[in-house]
Amino acid sequence: MEKTEVCYEQPLNERMRTFLRYEQLTYQFGFFAKQDTSSDSHMALLTLIEILSLVSRGDLKQELLKELKRQIDSLEQLASKPKLNTEKLSEILSKHKNIFDKLHTVRGQIGNHLKENDFINSIRQRSVIPGGTCDFDLPEYHHWLCLPFHQRNKILFEWMEPFEVAQESVSRVLKLIRTSTQYEEMTAQKGFYDQTLDPNAPNQLIRISIDKKNHFFPECSAGKHRFSIRFLTQQNPNSTPKQSHTNVDFKLACCNF
Repeated sequence: MEKTEVCYEQPLNERMRTFLRYEQLTYQFGFFAKQDTSSDSHMALLTLIEILSLVSRGDLKQELLKELKRQIDSLEQLASKPKLNTEKLSEILSKHKNIFDKLHTVRGQIGNHLKENDFINSIRQRSVIPGGTCDFDLPEYHHWLCLPFHQRNKILFEWMEPFEVAQESVSRVLKLIRTSTQYEEMTAQKGFYDQTLDPNAPNQLIRISIDKKNHFFPECSAGKHRFSIRFLTQQNPNSTPKQSHTNVDFKLACCNF
């Protein structure tokens, strides 16, 4: 069944930004890697290079370990409170501890297995140039793209395999944050809404859900103490987005687990 609402997410710290970007890239890789054309394999490999570039900017493993530890501590504190679904809580806590231990056993930084790969690096260097991966630039890459699908697919998932523990960790961290807060019905007066945030709360993520029929999309500006949302409409990509002059109903979740 087709979804009737669109969800937009605004991260409230750099860690969440990295996790959301990593999640999007792994979904994208998974889609293209399963398609059988050479163009899809090309897109999958370019996405893999984006993943490598993202994890190379910081220490993704340490950020994930810190966030998992923070969430485990919070879950253990909740376990001591009455009137909670202790069975469900124990299940979440067990899965968190399991992936924490698995991630802790990873040696070095995630993505190290590709950093010294000459084949990957040659494509990585040329991919920043428009059309830089043509066959006359990278004949070895063109040769690889012309191999049967099962051979390309096999090597793509071998390259991706060491990233899977991070993918599972990101998925588990974001799932808990997203499900920690229920949506509330809100109205943006003349397309504008703002709200203060408790600076002492562990604010992680703002989620905005809006009915597709409204034809609006949110533009969010957020800081440590407050955030604001403008609902814009755009007739087509060639026109400039304009703020709504009417009230816009939407759903809001300020996730601060």
